[in-house]
Amino acid sequence: MTHPPATDLSLEEYKTLRALHRAVDDLIEESLRARENLTQTFRRCFPPILALTGARAVALTTRDEDLRTRTWQEGDWSGDFPGPLLDGAPGPQRIGDATLVTQPLDVAGDPVGAFGLLFSGDHTSPDASARALRLLDTIAEQLDTVLCLVHTASEKHQLIIQCNAHLANPVFEVGMDQAVLTLAQRVRVPSFLLLYRDAVRPQVLHYRLYRNGHLEFESGEQPSQDVERALRQHGHRLLSEEVSALRQLLPGRTTEAVLISGSASSEPLGKIAVACDEGFSAYTMDLLRVLASTLSQRLLDYNRERIHLSQFFPTSIIDALLQDPNYAQHLRAQDQEVGILFADINGFTRICEHGFDSPRNIGRFVDEWSARAVDCIWEHGGVFDKMVGDCVIGLFGPPFFKSSRKERAEAAVRAACDIQALTARLGAREEVAALCERVKLPGLGVAVGVNLAHVNCGLFGPNRQYTAFSSGMNQTARLQSLAGFRETLVMASARDVLVDSTEPFIQGLRFGVLTETPVKNVAQPLRHHRLDSLTP
Repeated sequence: MTHPPATDLSLEEYKTLRALHRAVDDLIEESLRARENLTQTFRRCFPPILALTGARAVALTTRDEDLRTRTWQEGDWSGDFPGPLLDGAPGPQRIGDATLVTQPLDVAGDPVGAFGLLFSGDHTSPDASARALRLLDTIAEQLDTVLCLVHTASEKHQLIIQCNAHLANPVFEVGMDQAVLTLAQRVRVPSFLLLYRDAVRPQVLHYRLYRNGHLEFESGEQPSQDVERALRQHGHRLLSEEVSALRQLLPGRTTEAVLISGSASSEPLGKIAVACDEGFSAYTMDLLRVLASTLSQRLLDYNRERIHLSQFFPTSIIDALLQDPNYAQHLRAQDQEVGILFADINGFTRICEHGFDSPRNIGRFVDEWSARAVDCIWEHGGVFDKMVGDCVIGLFGPPFFKSSRKERAEAAVRAACDIQALTARLGAREEVAALCERVKLPGLGVAVGVNLAHVNCGLFGPNRQYTAFSSGMNQTARLQSLAGFRETLVMASARDVLVDSTEPFIQGLRFGVLTETPVKNVAQPLRHHRLDSLTP
């Protein structure tokens, strides 16, 4: 701020300026104690300023708490709005029969507005304008205090809002990149590392490393050798160690913030580590703390969504979905022709009643078999619909529906063959073979039904489960119930499209003759083929 010359400053004027300084300082201190906003502050200060300076009117233009430019005024402006008058060159200027004296305002060197006093009569002479400018300067020095506090708080608030808006991006990684860049454009953050857990695969940690706001390394396609080495050496201890190995990865003074889930008993969601040679100001630390809190909530929401989707889709599909800002469109209910698979353990009721000594052991057995069966479905691009008892249901085609109807039928049949194979391998284990012998079964087998039919599929119900509805689903369930020990039955609709398959595996399959089987509550007989075996 440029101070007006103190030439010929009389003792009386010196006393006046001192009294003005103390009075404005006291008024602003009272306003700060009362936590008043700018309007209340100026309403408190302006009348005494007019009385102490002898001015006819006062006005101030600056940004309010929402960082919008406003003009506050007091006194007689003869019906004129003073805002445009303050925009002119600083110093004295005649306004009718009065003189307006203005001065720019700044906070930490940045211009933030203008301040002006309107005096009756002519105050444009060198001595009169110098005295008026000294009055303005004395007042402005005190106003800078409250303006600095308001503008600092407002800019911080606006920056937090911007970062929060970025983090709300449906694509978590994109939002995170935008938030860190926005932060780095306002405060100096040379190094920023985010490390966080995978919600679906707890043993996996992801990271994103930024330099001056720009993504430099990430755990997917741009890995960092140093971070990867630290992950191999320390693993999840990086999230909780008091003296973290992360400090060795970032140059300068490092500050860390653990991202928590809000529950004292939960493990950390992740951690952010920031580094700067000179350390960080209180302003920057406040921003980082708020960012860490917001990021914790965003990670919670992101993890919930991943966990929800993991009930139906493999990790690769979840990643692809969540990279699309409009991924919900892929999950909405829609009519499509899909491959359908139903797989049910042969003799499961007998196994449960006579083979296990407790419900817990039944559950463990079903868990192991169903997990492997679902992996077979996922391996061939399918969706796990649900389990009905011990029956596993898979859909082939969702959620992107980029495959052809032939490819969907191929995937369903391949998954059926894999489920048959894994069930036979499981049945060959000594304890499972003994179990089957005890309940008088020839071994552990599975009955599978495969179909290609139109369905309405998507997220349904209060729990938003991915499933499908159609007569084709009902027919596949009936088809599976017709299948015998280690038998796969394929509906004619699926078999017909496989005739043109060029896949060596599919070409090597042998299908039985077309069979028509009437079933209860289905108008037309089921037309199907028995999948006999692979060719030698």
